Amino acid sequence: MKSTLVRFLLAAVLGAGVVTAASAARPSSDQYKSWLIVCDNALTCEAKGFTEGAGGTPDLRFIRGAGSAGWIGVRLSTVDSFALDDLHVDGRPLRLDPSAWKLTSSGSDGTVLSTHRIAAVEQMLTQLRNGTVLQVGEDKDAVVPLDGLVAALLRMDDRQGRIGGVTALVRKGATPASMVPPPPVLPRIPERKIDARLSGKEEQSLLKRYSAKALAQADGCEKEAAGHGETAAYALDVKTALVLIPCVAGAYQTSSDVYLVSRQNGVQLPLHLPAPDGKDTGNSLMEPDFNPETGTLSEFDKGRGVADCGAATAWIWDSQKFQLSSAALQTQCGGSSPGDFPTIYRSTR
Repeated sequence: MKSTLVRFLLAAVLGAGVVTAASAARPSSDQYKSWLIVCDNALTCEAKGFTEGAGGTPDLRFIRGAGSAGWIGVRLSTVDSFALDDLHVDGRPLRLDPSAWKLTSSGSDGTVLSTHRIAAVEQMLTQLRNGTVLQVGEDKDAVVPLDGLVAALLRMDDRQGRIGGVTALVRKGATPASMVPPPPVLPRIPERKIDARLSGKEEQSLLKRYSAKALAQADGCEKEAAGHGETAAYALDVKTALVLIPCVAGAYQTSSDVYLVSRQNGVQLPLHLPAPDGKDTGNSLMEPDFNPETGTLSEFDKGRGVADCGAATAWIWDSQKFQLSSAALQTQCGGSSPGDFPTIYRSTR
C-alpha cells in the first residue's frame, strides 16, 4: 500500500526536470536545501522555506501567478507574535517599508506578515539572497534558513518563462514583460450535487460484501481498522455506488479501500482517481471522505501526526468518472501551520 504522499514524491522526482513549453502546464515539486518550490497546472508557483523537521517554526513563502501581469505575494508566518523590528538577517536588521506590509495577529493562529507589492518583495529579496538565516524575534529556534532560496526562486522564474526578462526575481535581463508566456487555462470541473440515495437494505448489502472483500484480498486489510475509519456507501447515480472500507489503521491515520460498484448487480467497476501527473492513484486512500452535496471525494494524507507535511486531494464525480479537482502537496515536514500545503493542482467551478 502506497500513501498519496509517496505517490506524489515519485511523480515529483520524475517530473522535476520538465520545463519545456510543450509541458508548461505540468505540475512540479522540487526541493533546494531548505526550500520547496511547487508550481501548479496554471504555473502559479509557491516557494516555501522553513526548518525541516521542526514543527511550529516560522515559514516564509514567495507566491507568484504566471503571465506578464502575474500577481506576486510574500508571506512570513509564525506561531508567536512579532513586529517588523524583530526581523534580522544574520544579525542585521531587515529593513522593510512599513507602509508596504500588513501585519496580522490572530492569537492562537499566530502572526502573518504579508505584501503584494513587487517593490517591497524585491527590497526584501535583496537583503535575503546572500544571507544564511532570517531570525524572527529572540528565540534562537525561530528562524527561516535561507539556503536554497535563490535556487527555488530561479526555478520559479524558469517555470514561468521569466529568466532574462524584466519581471524575473533572480536572473533579470532586458526582455520585456510582454514576452512572458500567458498562464495555461485551468480545467473547469463543476461541483455536482448527488440526488440519488441508497436504500437501507442496499447499503447494508454493499457494506457486507465489500468489507468481506477487503479482508480477503491478497495484502489483507485489518479487521480492527473498521473502528478507526468511516465504513460507508453512497449512491453516485441510479446505476453506480461508492463504497469506503477502512483497511489499515496507523498511529495517526487510517487508509481505506475505495470501490466503485454497479447498483444493478453489486459487481466492482473500474475506479480511476487521477493524480496531478496524470497517473492513477489506485483505490487505497488515506482518511477518505465523500460529500454528496458537491459530489466530491477527498483524501488527507498526513506525512506525520502534526500534519505539517503530506498531501490533500479532491475529485468530483461528473456522472461517469471522478475528475481531479484540486491537490496540495508538501514533501518535507515543518513550518508554522499544519495542513497548509502548497497547491500543486487546481480547477475552476
